[in-house]
Amino acid sequence: MLFWILLLLAFLQGILEWLPVSSEGQIITVSTLLGVPSTSALDLALWLHLGTLIAVSVKYHKEIVLYINPRVRDSVTVQWRWFLVLSTLGTIIIGVPCYLLFIYYLDLEPSIGEYVMLIVGVALLVTAGLLFYAKKQQKSGKKIEDLSKKEMTIIGLFQGFTIIPGISRSGVTMSGLFLLSVNKEDAIKGSFIMSIPAVLGGFILNLTFKLFNHESIFPADWWMLILAVLITAIIGYLTMELFLLIARKYNFAIVCIILGILTILLFVLRWIPS
Repeated sequence: MLFWILLLLAFLQGILEWLPVSSEGQIITVSTLLGVPSTSALDLALWLHLGTLIAVSVKYHKEIVLYINPRVRDSVTVQWRWFLVLSTLGTIIIGVPCYLLFIYYLDLEPSIGEYVMLIVGVALLVTAGLLFYAKKQQKSGKKIEDLSKKEMTIIGLFQGFTIIPGISRSGVTMSGLFLLSVNKEDAIKGSFIMSIPAVLGGFILNLTFKLFNHESIFPADWWMLILAVLITAIIGYLTMELFLLIARKYNFAIVCIILGILTILLFVLRWIPS
């Protein structure tokens, strides 16, 4: 794989992760258009998510240290711990079967990989619908610590579906929190903190699957991947505040609709004989 392709994807991931437009879907779409096989494109997306995971971990390092410190037992911190545990559990319940099903059918019938762009396009339209609905129904007032354990698990179930390329993780989780009347700042913070165990878990799951099937864990040269992850982390950290500000100000449902339609059109054009 050419290094410039990885560099481009690293910049895209570092910027798009903070916007509810499915950075994974965009990475897979761009990779596919540049001639990267669908399975490798999915692997690349999971690797590059490690970069933005690093950026989020640095951004919220104080909170993370607080939540994992067993000596801190005030009620707010305890509730945040429950939020992380239960949302992660919900993500596992939905995310793991979806991932295994997707990989199983991709291995069973490799030609399915040709339809990944179509899946991304349709999933972006689904994301747009959810963003529109959440914006219309949005109420404010709750904090994360005010959520019930059932609601915390439900948000995790929402996040589990974002293993599907094109379903925006931040868009779905923030929309779900808005529907539960969580205020915007807590919704953004909660969405990104709950992504840490989810992204790490997804990467480990993919790594385990590759090792179990005696496949290479690197979709490109290892040194290029490590460098791309580091570039993603730096770009992600530097652009986080700016793009989160943009995400707070604008409703990205229209953007998702445009990207969804464009992705579907690109998929159709690839099948039209030249």
